[in-house]
Amino acid sequence: MAETYKLSESDIPVHRTSSVYAGIVADFVAQGTESMQITMEGMKPATLRAGLRRALKGKEGVRLAQRGERTYLARPHTR
Repeated sequence: MAETYKLSESDIPVHRTSSVYAGIVADFVAQGTESMQITMEGMKPATLRAGLRRALKGKEGVRLAQRGERTYLARPHTR
């Protein structure tokens, strides 16, 4: 018995989650505060941290911090 399938021409949709994380980082930078806790309803903390880590690659002046299940963005202390 032959399997039934269908091929149709289609563009690959843009992966949008990276822009969500980049937007969070941009909003943090625009706020100008020293640190902020980040939460996202319906998202596991580990998933949030992974996305933020990718968005922070190559970004100077912002670091990711974790305390338990809480996730923070912070500006590095300069001494």
